[in-house]
Amino acid sequence: MHILGLKRAAAGVAAMSAALLIGVMPGAASASSGPAADVDPSQCGVAGNICVWEGAFTDRWALYEDIGTECVTAPFGVLATLNMTDRQVDFYRNADCTGAPAHSEPPSGLHSWKSIGALYSFRVA
Repeated sequence: MHILGLKRAAAGVAAMSAALLIGVMPGAASASSGPAADVDPSQCGVAGNICVWEGAFTDRWALYEDIGTECVTAPFGVLATLNMTDRQVDFYRNADCTGAPAHSEPPSGLHSWKSIGALYSFRVA
């Protein structure tokens, strides 16, 4: 297998691992303007979507689709995210995206941040 094939295989393994991780997560929410109920968890891995979790990829979660640059108040304190947008997402300690961001998630990033503490709003930079 040549290097390009190895890179594609590695990308495929990473995508499947994320899909499996997301598939076992409880709870659900989605919407273009805020979270709503009864969403397929596989939607977290769709380009342009953002998923947030109340725990470190545990507990409640919410899916956001087609997020613009407006401030989004999370339905709970966020401790983890999967950012499938092509832009950075900034997370804030308050509910109105004011002050300096407490965490900035890069495009296609998957992280948790228990040491930072719960964050309550976010916006696409």
